[in-house]
Amino acid sequence: MAIRKLHLIYFSPSGSTEQIVKCVASGIEGLEVVTHDLLTSQSRKKHYVFGPDDLVIMGSMTAGKLFTLSDELFACLEGDNTPFVGVVTYGNGYYGIALNEMKKRAEGQDFKVIALGAFIARHSMKTDIAAGRPDAHDKEIMRDFGSKAYAKILAGDYELHTQPKTNWSSWETGNKVIAYREEHPEEPYALPSECKAKSISDACIKCGTCVKHCPVDAIDIEVTFMSDKAKIIEGLQIIVTDLSQQATGHDTVEDIRGSGFQQTG
Repeated sequence: MAIRKLHLIYFSPSGSTEQIVKCVASGIEGLEVVTHDLLTSQSRKKHYVFGPDDLVIMGSMTAGKLFTLSDELFACLEGDNTPFVGVVTYGNGYYGIALNEMKKRAEGQDFKVIALGAFIARHSMKTDIAAGRPDAHDKEIMRDFGSKAYAKILAGDYELHTQPKTNWSSWETGNKVIAYREEHPEEPYALPSECKAKSISDACIKCGTCVKHCPVDAIDIEVTFMSDKAKIIEGLQIIVTDLSQQATGHDTVEDIRGSGFQQTG
C-alpha cells in the first residue's frame, strides 16, 4: 500500500528529540508531513488516529527506560497496522530497554514497528557529555536511517529483523539513576530527589513563561510560586527557555539533533 502522509510525533522538553525526529524525516521525500507536538497536557488529551497508509516517526527521551509520560502519550495514539519508526534520544548509553519499551507500547496501539533507532544528544544533566553534537556525519546517519526505513516500506518489508541491544552505561551516576528507575516502575519520571531539585534565583521577574511551557503543569506561580516535585521531569523546558526575554517555543535551544549509535530494521 502506498504511504499517504508522514506523521512526526514527539515529546521534547529541551527541543533535541523534536530536531532529531525531523532530521530523520528529512531522509524521506515526496510525502506530506504532519507534526504532532505532545509536549503540552492539552495536546495529550486529544485522540490521534492513523491508518495503514500513514507512516509515523515517533521520538522520545530516554533515561534507561523511556523518559516521558509513556502511558499518556501512547494512550492518545491509535494505529491500524500503521508503519512505525521509533526513535529515542540519549545522553549516555543503555538505550536498548527504551527501544524495546517503545516497540511494545507501539504494537499495543496497533502500529507495525519497522525500524528503531537510538541517537545521541547533549546530556541534559551532565552537559559536557556529547557536547556539540551532532556534526555533519551525525546528521547524515539520521537522514540515511530515515531513507532506509522508508525504502523497507516501499519494498513491502514490514518486519523488524534485528532486536535492540541493551548495555549498561559507563557512567556510574547514570547507572544509579537507571537502577532507581527500575525500582520505581510506576513512576514515568522516577529519579532521585536530588535530580529534581530546582531553585529560583533573584533574576526571576515572574513573567509566567515557565508556567506556560511546563509540559506537566507542575508550577504554581500565582499562589505559592512552588513546583510540584512529583510531576517534575527534570526542569529541562524551563532551563532552556530564556525567561528574562519572554522567549516562546524553543527559540533559545541550541541546535542539537544527535548522532546515530544503534539502528534496527
